[in-house]
Amino acid sequence: MTNSLAKQLSDLRVRAGDPSIREIERLLKGQGRNRPMARSTIQEKLSGKSPARLHQVLALVAAIAEFGRQNGTPLAPQEIDENTWRAKFIATTGNPGKATGSSGITLSARTAGISTTWDAAPLRNAGMTDLIDLISRSEGAPLATWLPHVASEMNRAEMSCESLMQWAAKESPREIIPCISALEEIFPLPEEDPKDPWSGWSPSNEATTGRLLRFTARTQPLRNAPIVVVGLRRANLGQYVQQFLTNIACWHLAPNVRDGVKQLQAAELTKDAENMLIYVGSRRQETRIIEVVTHFDEQGEHKERNAILRGMAKDAERFMIAIKEIEENEEMLDILMSAIPWPSRKEYSEILSGAGYKALADRIEPPGYSDEPPF
Repeated sequence: MTNSLAKQLSDLRVRAGDPSIREIERLLKGQGRNRPMARSTIQEKLSGKSPARLHQVLALVAAIAEFGRQNGTPLAPQEIDENTWRAKFIATTGNPGKATGSSGITLSARTAGISTTWDAAPLRNAGMTDLIDLISRSEGAPLATWLPHVASEMNRAEMSCESLMQWAAKESPREIIPCISALEEIFPLPEEDPKDPWSGWSPSNEATTGRLLRFTARTQPLRNAPIVVVGLRRANLGQYVQQFLTNIACWHLAPNVRDGVKQLQAAELTKDAENMLIYVGSRRQETRIIEVVTHFDEQGEHKERNAILRGMAKDAERFMIAIKEIEENEEMLDILMSAIPWPSRKEYSEILSGAGYKALADRIEPPGYSDEPPF
């Protein structure tokens, strides 16, 4: 946020009775925000120390207005009108002189070498002229200043954000990471509950943040994989690293997966490289795993190949696919067999026996006198 916009917010705060930062924090929580704004963040936005995103500006205006209403110093409607503050935001962060054409708009991704546009026709057809104006006037501004607000309004209207996220994913990582951070603030992942298999997931987060991550993994050059991983962690978004790496593991062809692994290893992200290989075995479409195993084997990269096999061993169905494909390769077979989860050894033994692999079943059947691993 520029100092001009920060000053306008500070002036509004004074006219509403000068609520304290603590009071503004309380009122923001009362708005039902998915993720409340911390006091330090509120202070930074009101002082102009750090730039605010549009959804933060509108939230602060609403909180200040509510304080005035509750304390007998109500603000005039024109002072707290959303469209007015949206225009103020555009005037200080975007391209105020750019007008919206009658035929709609398209935005061009700024990433070098990328030629693509996002057509805002769905917004025009839905009569969302305020968002069209915001996008048009924000061309050239950082994605994080406007895209999260547009996505939030589209999500509230139950419109798909898929094409918008697909377009945004072609931007550079330094644009994408702040955008993910802003989206996560609006649509945070709920805390996981071990008793609820659906916990840790929300449809709004998946429709926005999840799709942006998925398209980023699919469309970004794999040389950017370590940049995205490190960027997520430095922005305190480490909870999304697994999702990003899983999308790479599931989407790309074998040579590209190998390239991604090499890029992570070159950045000393060896654990992430190993995890991504495990995700190939445990998450990738079952019929597309062995091609990656074979590719690493042909390159003589057995450590990487073995990580994929360990991933396949986590699931009985994937395990049996591997058995049928590599049963003649004793070295790979040993790796696969040794990676069977200890609590599942009896189950795997029965599956192998039922499929006609009695000799293999006998090799993994656990001792009858103990259910504990041999530590």
